[in-house]
Amino acid sequence: MSLFTPADGILKTHLTWDELQNGVFKAFGADAKFGPNKDVKDIGAGNGCLISPDWKSELKNVPQIFIVKICSQLSMVENQAIMENKDFINEDLIKQFENYVKQNHNVEVCLYELLKKYDVTDIPTPKIYFTQAFSEENPLNGYIIMEYVGDGTLYHLSDNISPEHMSQVMKALAKLQATGMKFTDDEKAHFQNHPYIVLFSKMLNEQGSNGFMTMLRQFGGERMKDKIDRLESVLPEVLDIKLIQEMPKSLGMEPVLCHGDLWATNLIWKNGASELELKAVIDFQNAHFGCPSVDFARIFCACMGSKDRKDNWESLLEKFYTYLEKELGAHNMPYTLDMLKKAYRLFFPLGAFLMLPMFGPTLHTINSNTDVEYKTKALMVMFEKAEGLLEDIYDFHQNNKQQR
Repeated sequence: MSLFTPADGILKTHLTWDELQNGVFKAFGADAKFGPNKDVKDIGAGNGCLISPDWKSELKNVPQIFIVKICSQLSMVENQAIMENKDFINEDLIKQFENYVKQNHNVEVCLYELLKKYDVTDIPTPKIYFTQAFSEENPLNGYIIMEYVGDGTLYHLSDNISPEHMSQVMKALAKLQATGMKFTDDEKAHFQNHPYIVLFSKMLNEQGSNGFMTMLRQFGGERMKDKIDRLESVLPEVLDIKLIQEMPKSLGMEPVLCHGDLWATNLIWKNGASELELKAVIDFQNAHFGCPSVDFARIFCACMGSKDRKDNWESLLEKFYTYLEKELGAHNMPYTLDMLKKAYRLFFPLGAFLMLPMFGPTLHTINSNTDVEYKTKALMVMFEKAEGLLEDIYDFHQNNKQQR
């Protein structure tokens, strides 16, 4: 049995209702018993499932619905199935990643435990009710019971967030980095496996790179052919995975706590009358100590249109830096603002390239929608982002070469 094969549990995972009930007892107490009309709803790959417990008795201060994030590779298998090109994500790769997926789940569990230990309440995250890590005794059932942010909205690659609203993300990242600086050396040791080194060094071999370029051409068609050709001419130079690992030391930066997978669907927003409010940052399974530009490049590429990203990345980094200074107070800063900007420029070509694989599954979702008006608008946003990324990957790379 493995995480990438369907099972008889909740939503075809290995987690059964009886096993979840045991976790619920630990989270909410012995009276928190599922009723006969308990229900589960899949709310999207990577977002977990929504549990309606139908409590047998009336309970105080216990949620009537909650999220269970079940660690599984089934969504990866589904993405592989819908992609026309099988070289980028294939069955062998999925099997290789099982241990990686388990380790990442345990990283997220550890981070939530440390946020609780240090009484960190000002980083916007869902309430965590219970966590279960993988272990030798528990090889198949890693999961997290957490708050359902009912008034929240997820945005996607086909949406744009304004630079003004992105300031809230900058503030959350400043708080995350400042929190990481409180960790002991033993606690930091849990976050030393860099996800990009492990994950993409396997995915971006020659076969994977060729498969990805094929997928990119299918997405871009004739419209993006010239830009894709230009990118492909420098691709071996761009795919310098070790750059990320070596960058903090080479620039004189202290490694800081990074989210590691900060992109559009890992932010939950609340729509106000005229403002967006960042309600929660989620999915910390790729948290690690490394170069902060990993988070900035990824979130800017995913959430902002190309023009907004180009015009505002420097001012957003400057705003972030003032937030970090405020969070750290008298504590020494882990790097200078100039170092941060240089790290962003150096990492951008690789970071932006690693965002492009997400366009394939998102395009599939858009094309399956029957709302013509939505589809037209979403595709317009997607192509504007993708074309801008293709241009800037090449331009940043060439500028970086000239600066060396």
